Amino acid sequence: MHVLIVIVASVFVIGLFWPTVSTMVDVWAQSRTFAHGFLILPAWGYLIWCYRDRLAGLVPTPSHWGLVCLLAVGGGWLIGRLTEVSIVQQAAVMAMLPGLIWTVLGTEIFRALLFPMGLLVFAVPVGTSVEPWFQQFTAAFIVAGLHASRIPVQWEGNFLTLSSGTWEVAQDCGGLRYVLPGLALGYLFVGVMYRRWPRRLVFLLLCLASLILANGVRAYGSVLADHLAFANGADHRVFSYGIYGATILLLFWLGIRWREPSQPDEELRKVHAVNEGCPVRETVLAALGAVALLALAPLSSWFLQMWVFSRLSG
Repeated sequence: MHVLIVIVASVFVIGLFWPTVSTMVDVWAQSRTFAHGFLILPAWGYLIWCYRDRLAGLVPTPSHWGLVCLLAVGGGWLIGRLTEVSIVQQAAVMAMLPGLIWTVLGTEIFRALLFPMGLLVFAVPVGTSVEPWFQQFTAAFIVAGLHASRIPVQWEGNFLTLSSGTWEVAQDCGGLRYVLPGLALGYLFVGVMYRRWPRRLVFLLLCLASLILANGVRAYGSVLADHLAFANGADHRVFSYGIYGATILLLFWLGIRWREPSQPDEELRKVHAVNEGCPVRETVLAALGAVALLALAPLSSWFLQMWVFSRLSG
């Protein structure tokens, strides 16, 4: 019943901020870099389901600190709305879901689900600011590979000139659209496999480094194959997806071999504890209060816009 209340409240929140949510959906649909955003919410639900044993001994208790969090997040969305900064609005909406769980289910459950909450970061279409750095790294990797292969190359900006023609290391060649989905998949993997934060962080850093290097290998292989005239566009795509898939499989193989031994901690020993839990009435009131508090943000935006319009008209 408590989970159902959270789901219903989340639907209301998504409805209240649907214009912002729709901008994220549009980016997911139009950009291959952020197409993985469609899978984040289902993956988030699955990751929370994997944590069910850790929640079995915890009692849902509404938290006032969650309301403070929602008040701050709603204010952040309002600022993003008034300044017309879409990324601030989108990040605020994604932060509302953890805040809602904190408010309705309490601090203990929120703390137990802290790592799964982080997966929602990958739903926000952010990261394009690092694409120039990715392009430069990829170009440097290609040049180093060509020099190692004793193939003359002239490097100017994002353009590489060989005897067979000129290549441009475009934004898509930088590899951000490989790194972001790979990191999201790696985050889901460590959330299921590991319980300790240091091990999770090390594996995620390994994922980041491996994906960047794999993209460099992909780009170098594509240029080399085209220079030697034994590959075309379709072959390049097959090679690219093959490198990406092999990298992910290798990372998962290493991650499984590094898996922590199953040693339940004190929370897991409480799985069979019997708790009556928080009364449903209190949970419903907490959910209603959270939704009402968040509704103040779009209402405030509307009133401010009407006030500005009336002042300008006057």
